[in-house]
Amino acid sequence: MTYCMENEKLIDIVRYFHIEGTVAAIFPLGNGLINDTYRVITLETDAPDYILQRVNHRIFKDIDLLQNNIETVTSICATMLAEGVDDIDRKVLRFVTTTSGKSYCFDGRFYWRASVYIADTMTVEVVTP
Repeated sequence: MTYCMENEKLIDIVRYFHIEGTVAAIFPLGNGLINDTYRVITLETDAPDYILQRVNHRIFKDIDLLQNNIETVTSICATMLAEGVDDIDRKVLRFVTTTSGKSYCFDGRFYWRASVYIADTMTVEVVTP
């Protein structure tokens, strides 16, 4: 279910979000079983990289509810971990807001969300004993 999209279109999507830095590259990340995920690389060393994700609205029918739920969970986790944790940004997702203040946008066809990329991590795509 890989959805191919021109880089220019992805850059247009990234512009919906309040990101730091200049976009240097965007490339697919992972296999995209449900959502299509892209890594957004920034030029500046002091700016984070990002994850841009096209949310499958055929699976997740209520995007507002989905994002509200994930924002609630990440907020609670961040609050619980905040005391005594030096690297909180490595432990909890941090979503990027859009120019309208939401944690997702709709480009007229698809829903998108962005989060700060957590370096030196991996995703397990198949669970084995």
